[in-house]
Amino acid sequence: MEDMASSMLPAEAGNNVHNMPAVTTQDDALASNARLRANKPFPIPIPIGDKSNDKNTSRKFYEAHAKNLEAAKKLVEKYVSSSEEEDELDETKILKALYENYSDRKEDEHLLAKTASFLENILHSGSATCLICIASVKRTDAIWSCKHCYCFFHLNCIRRWANDSMAQRKVQERNIQGYYNHLGEYVPPKKEKALHWCCPQCRREFQPNEKPTTYECFCGRETDPLPQPWLLPHSCGEICGKLLQPNCSHKCNVLCHPGPCPPCAQYAIISCKCGKSQPKSMRCLEKDWECQEKCNLLLPCGRHKCRQLCHKPQQCPPCSQKSIQACECGAESMKRQCCERKWQCQQICSKLYACGIHICKKVCHSGDCGECPLSLPRSCPCGKTKKVGPCTEIIDTCGDTCQKILACGQHTCTQRCHKGSCNLCLVITKKKCRCGLHEKELPCSKEFTCETKCKQSRDCGIHSCNRKCCDRNCPPCNKVCGQPLSCGKHKCQSVCHKGPCYPCGQQSQVNCRCGKTRKSVPCGRERTVRIACLELCKIPSKCHHVNQHRCHKNECPPCSQICGLPNNITGCGHICKAKCHSYVKVSSKSNSDTVHIWEATKRIEYKSLPHPRCEEKVLVACIGGHEVEERPCWNSKPNSCQHLCNRQLPCGNHKCTLICHFVSHPDNMEAQQGCMSCENGCNIPRPNGCIHNCPRPCHLPPCNPCNAVIKTKCHCGLMHIIYKCCDYYNNQGNETDMSERQERLKSCGNRCLKNYSCGHRCAAQCHAGPCPETNNCRKRLRIYCECKRLKQEISCDKHRAGLTKLMCDENCLEIIKKSEMSRQMAEESLRKQEEERNRLEVEQFEKRFNKRKHKERKSIELKEKREINWKLLFMYAGIFSAILLAVGLAFYEDH
Repeated sequence: MEDMASSMLPAEAGNNVHNMPAVTTQDDALASNARLRANKPFPIPIPIGDKSNDKNTSRKFYEAHAKNLEAAKKLVEKYVSSSEEEDELDETKILKALYENYSDRKEDEHLLAKTASFLENILHSGSATCLICIASVKRTDAIWSCKHCYCFFHLNCIRRWANDSMAQRKVQERNIQGYYNHLGEYVPPKKEKALHWCCPQCRREFQPNEKPTTYECFCGRETDPLPQPWLLPHSCGEICGKLLQPNCSHKCNVLCHPGPCPPCAQYAIISCKCGKSQPKSMRCLEKDWECQEKCNLLLPCGRHKCRQLCHKPQQCPPCSQKSIQACECGAESMKRQCCERKWQCQQICSKLYACGIHICKKVCHSGDCGECPLSLPRSCPCGKTKKVGPCTEIIDTCGDTCQKILACGQHTCTQRCHKGSCNLCLVITKKKCRCGLHEKELPCSKEFTCETKCKQSRDCGIHSCNRKCCDRNCPPCNKVCGQPLSCGKHKCQSVCHKGPCYPCGQQSQVNCRCGKTRKSVPCGRERTVRIACLELCKIPSKCHHVNQHRCHKNECPPCSQICGLPNNITGCGHICKAKCHSYVKVSSKSNSDTVHIWEATKRIEYKSLPHPRCEEKVLVACIGGHEVEERPCWNSKPNSCQHLCNRQLPCGNHKCTLICHFVSHPDNMEAQQGCMSCENGCNIPRPNGCIHNCPRPCHLPPCNPCNAVIKTKCHCGLMHIIYKCCDYYNNQGNETDMSERQERLKSCGNRCLKNYSCGHRCAAQCHAGPCPETNNCRKRLRIYCECKRLKQEISCDKHRAGLTKLMCDENCLEIIKKSEMSRQMAEESLRKQEEERNRLEVEQFEKRFNKRKHKERKSIELKEKREINWKLLFMYAGIFSAILLAVGLAFYEDH
């Protein structure tokens, strides 16, 4: 609701000040408000330009700005903060508007009051309270709402509450054990309730799977609802959709809301209960309506008619008339309710049975008394013998042992068959007491109890049982808990229990400061509760203004109104528009020599501060006459605008570059006393390419020709060329003449040192760019066959045409074939040498690492020595030498 109020204020204020020319939007109003409260000046843009209508534009701008400022002041005076808007919420009007469609029925008042209480708590942020942690439930907190009592808690608090409750019940079930009674029988422990947890407010039981895990809106449709400024906190803003109670098959059409749904407001055409009246339109909640006609149906008594008003058929109430009614036996008559026709008196019947000897001993009854009970088959007192005889005959005992089970349930009666009840059991047995600690011989009919007190803790876990001879089934603790509750004022009045006490359920009444507004809050929330009192504060104002704030709890807030008194500090005569400073809190440090060590070092005082410096806007021109700006009154002395002077100097080419300075005639833009003198050189553009400055001081065009000497290398880079700048960059003639002139000046006249693409030297003179006539080269060069044996000289143009090598003849092919054969023979010789070397290495390895074997004598075979084929050897040597000679000749011719 706080966000709602803050977002509504600017729109409402905008409607009130609809005559504002520029401040018409929410952002503009807020910006103006913020600047006025912070005493900050509004930014005023300075018109830039030298048009003829600048003065009219400036005047219109200042008039519009003045109107905007007045409108902003009115907005600030009527502005109310979001917190004040929240304080002024009228719950009565809101609830009245919400329930205006419902009739005032008494049976609906408790539902409406319950919903109203929840809406009242939810309308103000900080008013709702979590009963577990006794803290405020904010609009941004995750909550859980009980479906039975509609009380809401923090989600983390109720989750922790459920976990603690179920953990305590698990511990209690674990500690409960069975015991053996005095008869030695095992008594199992009492069956506890299923694991559950309860709501802290209504004590309604919930199953473990109902433990809240997610934050949902009140209707449960949306998970993690986002806080919206126009909706109730924790609401999704959609239609509730829950079935109304009592169930009429209609659903709630109110937006998602806390508390129970209001009564059904639908209408239906239906007749009354008895069906005698004509159907008419009634509210769904009142569809079981009653007409004013009486029933007049005959009641079951058969005498009177039903005098009740309209009701459903066959549901007439019992007859309420009184009449004389006889009892069942007819001996007495008395006036009784007509609906109670059967009743019995206290007289015994005393009629004779059919035997004519014995009388009926039944209390008042109707009808025949029946046969004489003594004429039926009868047995002896112990039941062992049965006999049928006349009612006058007396059945004696049979003389046998009785043997009926005595009251102890273990022994039988040892007397002879007798009339009446058996005596007590006198058998001596060893009996244990109830607690099972002691044993003693006693008659079976007597109970043995010892004097030992039970020291076992009761279900509260605090107090001991202290009952004599307890059978371990200790009664629940009946003492009052008495522990202080979380509110700090009351004590727990519940029966002594385990775990934390339930929150304090009492209410406290809190009054506002003036005493006109009261509010009931949970006990323990008196100090932090927020009371929305709509009355003005009654405390006298400390300054010269009238109080404009609401009734509050603590000290009065500082006055936020504008001072409004003349500023007597500056003497300018303007009204002080600063925040009121007649009664301001000031903190000052105390003297450490005089203050005790335990006293505070800061001292708070309330003082009347002097007026601050005047912030009224006045128009001030700079000392150079360049611009006019609005400045605060306290800083209205003219000074430099820090812009350039820009007045025309006598040279006619430059302007004054000094920072804005004082001049006698600010409107004249010619150089005046105080402006700089031109000390620059000539800045007239030189011919294209000339990089030398004019040696003359600043003057009007034209400049003298440039006689600077330029020394640079020629095109080929061998010699240095010297020429004048005016000759080289002469603008006379067309571009072709200029390029030829520059080419001629930079050429040394020698032969060019560059090579053609074919690799031969250029035949032209020193020139720039690529060499001319590259296709006319006629230099001689040699070409060879593939084996380099044949050669021939040709011209360069034929080589460029594609003649780059010669074809090999038959001799060349023969030489190539012989060289290939010699190469293969050399490779075969190397392979055999490698195999022999590998074989020797294998034999040495086996000799070294294998086991020694019996050496057998080997027969020595004498190999005949082969004769050397000198002819073949000389032939190979000749081929190899020929190849070497051919390679050497080819290499020599190339170089």
